[in-house]
Amino acid sequence: MLVFGIDLQLKANYLFRMEFPDIVQAKEKIIDHFSDETVIAADDVCVIASPYRICPLGAHIDHQGGPVLGMTINAYTLLAFTPTDDGTVRLTSRNYPGKVRFELDRIPDTTESSWGVYARAAALAFKEAYPTEKGVSGLLEGMLPGCGLSSSASVLLAYLHAFAAANHIRLQPWDYVRLTQRAENKYIGLKNGILDQTSIVFGRKGCLLHIDTTEEKVSELPERPGETRYRILVAYSGYSRELTTSGYNTRVQECREAAVRLSHLADSGLAQILSDVPEEAFSRYGHKLPQDVGRRAKHFFKEVQRVRKGVIAWRQGLIDEFGQLMLASCRSSMEQYECGIQPIFDLQKIVSSADGMLGSRFMGGGFGGCVVGFVRIDCAEAAAADIQQAYRKLHPEVADAAKIYLADSADGAGFLT
Repeated sequence: MLVFGIDLQLKANYLFRMEFPDIVQAKEKIIDHFSDETVIAADDVCVIASPYRICPLGAHIDHQGGPVLGMTINAYTLLAFTPTDDGTVRLTSRNYPGKVRFELDRIPDTTESSWGVYARAAALAFKEAYPTEKGVSGLLEGMLPGCGLSSSASVLLAYLHAFAAANHIRLQPWDYVRLTQRAENKYIGLKNGILDQTSIVFGRKGCLLHIDTTEEKVSELPERPGETRYRILVAYSGYSRELTTSGYNTRVQECREAAVRLSHLADSGLAQILSDVPEEAFSRYGHKLPQDVGRRAKHFFKEVQRVRKGVIAWRQGLIDEFGQLMLASCRSSMEQYECGIQPIFDLQKIVSSADGMLGSRFMGGGFGGCVVGFVRIDCAEAAAADIQQAYRKLHPEVADAAKIYLADSADGAGFLT
């Protein structure tokens, strides 16, 4: 029997693989691999699990001080490590080739392996703030790196946890948030806000997080009891994104230009970011902005409204209404914020039209990455299989790389015991 052209036996085999790896089994495997590489006893190895995050609403506004909604999922960066007494950092990755080697008292300008930029940035940010004598020897593995679910913030937080543990320094949650932002802004060159790392640090299973990026406050929005009627669907396009070489920083600068221009037009003092500008000022003077800059500002103010409405819908258990806000957010990201590539647009269209899909939008700034959606639990497996088939048929060039997963909410970053 065929369902949408998929043999049922093949479909059953696919469904077996659509879940992310079990975290306990993943921990045991990475410890075994690291112990084999380093001849270190398994009992002496620490493992950090730093989850990925989704952002259902609040797209592209955290860098402007806008409110955002985040949630951590059960897909992780895992780092197995032991401290090094000589202050060296020695890392290998199960995702990428090459090795990362440097000394903390002589951190190089670059690393031989391209993925080492994150370890270098974490070391520089940590050493800048705290006495750092011990390095780490570690093995890294991401369940879906470069997919647009903030694997970069995830790996930075894994490194920062390792440096803190190795040097016996106890950090508070907001310390991790600020260190990660410093690593990204100063040492990687990404002009982002605090959505990613705040979601990963404060993540709580069964909760959506409402993050006030201006006041630096986090509120948990628990799922309503008995109303967990959905799964989180993660559709990876097969196209990884690199935000520092995309149009991401350009969009940030355009938002800042909009803030300066609007505050000048309203004669309200010099604003640096759009959250400093009253919404009435945009309503009154937005039409006077240059076309591109005006679209960025429009996206910001409308997305702030969608976040507010989304909080109300989530609290009332109106997941269908919440999903419609996600779709509106995605349209605005394409039309007003003007980010994205054609395969992502295609994938978004396929995901949003799948049976049982409540709402979806693309992640990763739209510059590659994935589409994330909430799908009715009774339709989840069939929808995932159909989306995979349709997208691979449309984009056979990434058929091997493109993947579809069903995920659940998870707790934030921490050590696995």
